Amino acid sequence: MTEPTPAPALPARTSRATAIESGIVPVPDLPPLISRDLSGSTGLADLDGSAWLVRVAGLLPAGIERPRVWVAPDADDAPCILGWGAAARFTGSSAGGVLTSWEAFRQWARHTDADPVALGSFPFAREQTGDLVVPAVTLIRRAKGRPTEVLSSPDAPMPHPAAGREALPAVLTEIPQPGAEDAWRTAVESAVAALDADPRMQKVVLARALELSASHPMDQMAVATALASRFTGCWTYAHDGLVGATPELLVDLRAGRLRSRVLAGTRKPAWSEELLSDPKEQREHELAVASVTQVLESDGVLPRVDGPFLLRLPNVTHLATDITAQAGGTGAAHFSAARIVDALHPTAAVCGTPREEAYRVIDRVEELDRGRFSGPVGWMTADGSGQWGIALRCGQFAPGSRNVKVFAGAGIMPSSDPAKEWLETGAKMEAFLHSL
Repeated sequence: MTEPTPAPALPARTSRATAIESGIVPVPDLPPLISRDLSGSTGLADLDGSAWLVRVAGLLPAGIERPRVWVAPDADDAPCILGWGAAARFTGSSAGGVLTSWEAFRQWARHTDADPVALGSFPFAREQTGDLVVPAVTLIRRAKGRPTEVLSSPDAPMPHPAAGREALPAVLTEIPQPGAEDAWRTAVESAVAALDADPRMQKVVLARALELSASHPMDQMAVATALASRFTGCWTYAHDGLVGATPELLVDLRAGRLRSRVLAGTRKPAWSEELLSDPKEQREHELAVASVTQVLESDGVLPRVDGPFLLRLPNVTHLATDITAQAGGTGAAHFSAARIVDALHPTAAVCGTPREEAYRVIDRVEELDRGRFSGPVGWMTADGSGQWGIALRCGQFAPGSRNVKVFAGAGIMPSSDPAKEWLETGAKMEAFLHSL
């Protein structure tokens, strides 16, 4: 097969004027946000991220259906965030919208007295829109050993333990999808045919979903804490009903240091070692890594590649590679996390190689609206720092939290077997299903 085509360069900087003209900059008529230390938070300073989230979850007010959460792996010294409500929202399309939204957020943040954080998620499909949201109330521990701050308006009451948030067990029923496995087989066979027909094509990623209905509303905060507690090596997130724990880091940019974790290749734990010798899995992983390093190299960033290695999670094992680089200081859009996210998304891990050709095949053969599954999800500050993962191992809750759609994807190569890929996607779904 031919080698992957060169990746596109990072997108040009979006000016503040462009952001203003887009109409997404809110008038800063809300009281400015201020930062206060959470009373009694000294016991939170040294907790791992998962334990921190469990402790502060009780501060989420009763009646808040959709929390906003970001917790990094326990081994990371990274911010832990729990928020609710919306002080400001900045929208943009999946194509370049992260940067546009961040530019608007950066301008808005100039009118606050704190160092606000915006959490966001964006869809896989380019024509759909996502957003960055500054919560009305944010609990944030910016690093291990530091106090937990409360970012809110000056007159907002300090969070306190809420009553009435007991998570009751729900009876779950899978909503039937007649012919779903046959439709999957057809989609995989069509993707393989496209790969065989075009020598440039090397990989296409297809996704499927199942939908569950519950006997009463499910508690999204309880699902997020369950995921964080079980998957301590993943990035746990919740944003507008999208809840998950992703093992794949799109970009972490803080203090000029850039990091990314690429995954491709999956096995159940009992067969983990096969990943190191399976040619199909090795090739799929190489393509995913190249889709990230080529984008960085095209902009003069020299990445260091560490991998592949086996990333062992409770339900599956992945082939993983860590990519690091020095990317200059943050503060300029050129090196903002938002700009890098826009350039990298969608990677080969969720789309395919070459990207444009794979995207067209997905649009033609995949009978599924992915929504925000496999799109960027994460947080940013006004100086351009941020962490963004790929929205994997997740479910999208419908309003009211009685129904949830659970997603998973698989990388399709010329040698792919539809039945095996069906089982692989089922194994990936187990991560989220277990949390329910």
